[in-house]
Amino acid sequence: MASFAVRAIRPDGGEETIRIEAADKTAAAAAVSARGMTPIRVQPAAQSATRRASGRSRKLATRIVRELSVLIAAGLSIEPALAALSRHAADKRLKNIADTLLADVRGGASLSEAFAKRSDVFPAPFPEIAEAGEAGGALGKALGDLADNLEQRQAVEASIQGALAYPGFLMAMAIVAMAGLVSFVIPRFRGLFEQIGREVPEPAATIFGISETIAAVSPYVFAVLLVGFITLRLTLTRPAFHEAFDRWLLGLPAIGKAMRVIIAARFCRVLSLLLKNGLSAAPALRLSANAAGNRWAVRRLGDALAEVRTGRGFADRIEATNVLPPMAAELMSVGEETGDLGEASRRLADFYETQFEQNAKLTARIIEPIVIVLTGLVIGIVIISILLAMVSINDIGL
Repeated sequence: MASFAVRAIRPDGGEETIRIEAADKTAAAAAVSARGMTPIRVQPAAQSATRRASGRSRKLATRIVRELSVLIAAGLSIEPALAALSRHAADKRLKNIADTLLADVRGGASLSEAFAKRSDVFPAPFPEIAEAGEAGGALGKALGDLADNLEQRQAVEASIQGALAYPGFLMAMAIVAMAGLVSFVIPRFRGLFEQIGREVPEPAATIFGISETIAAVSPYVFAVLLVGFITLRLTLTRPAFHEAFDRWLLGLPAIGKAMRVIIAARFCRVLSLLLKNGLSAAPALRLSANAAGNRWAVRRLGDALAEVRTGRGFADRIEATNVLPPMAAELMSVGEETGDLGEASRRLADFYETQFEQNAKLTARIIEPIVIVLTGLVIGIVIISILLAMVSINDIGL
């Protein structure tokens, strides 16, 4: 599949550019024609770095979808539901988004098309779920399922962040304490010994030397880290480098394994949601692959699913990507054979989300005592070395 930008004329006479994935230009034009529009130009879509929605944007999108599902389930059509949402929105940004969606709908666009135009707020699978709900005449239910999914995912993320917050706070405080010792405490004692003209005892001399070295090299280390961070951010704006970086992350021993669990959870959750709302297996699998969040994983899964459509074995091709855990490919293959792929995907998503959450909490419990012990040891060694040096001053009769 390739991405194409199709310039088309809407039934109301206005022009619109639609980004669509298809096998070739002819298929892209046919897909746009099926939407009731007249394609006038088809060209390959420009590749650009995907900007991940911020946490605030994701929460706003979830809130909008939830409130729309409630209003539509109450009997309102999409236009009055958006109007009501805009009218009663307390948040200024939420109102602006609702007004934008309402303007698109009044201009003849469907809700799925309006979502697609605001991909910075409503990335996949928002447009696809809305389109499935519109096609099946159950838009309110589809949006409700999507909101349930998003709220569950945000709850898992909040739980993991909460588990890691305290170890992160401990590490930050440890760094601040070390910096304070190196920058203020140790230099004062070093100056004291220089003033009295006495030789510094060996333990304290070692501490003073380490402190001096750290103070000398820290500006350069900070500069290197800052330049490296900026360079990495600029490099990741290029899709090829971003994909290579994502592949490197998946190859790391512990981080790569954790990322595979996250990718499997996202892939299976979106797949179950799409299948539940009426999409067939082929487009649901493709869209689920796009939701993996890792560029290299997205490409590998897309290539594997393309081979599956040509008749290759599902489990073998998915496992060969080295993206999803082997159990995921096996159980999804069984679900496909039994006609219960959606439910199998949901169970897998629950399993992997629970596994990742438990592993994150276990890691946090392990990190906490390690940080406390190491910080205490370092500070204790520094204090004892300085106290012993101070005692030696009295030993020489000063």
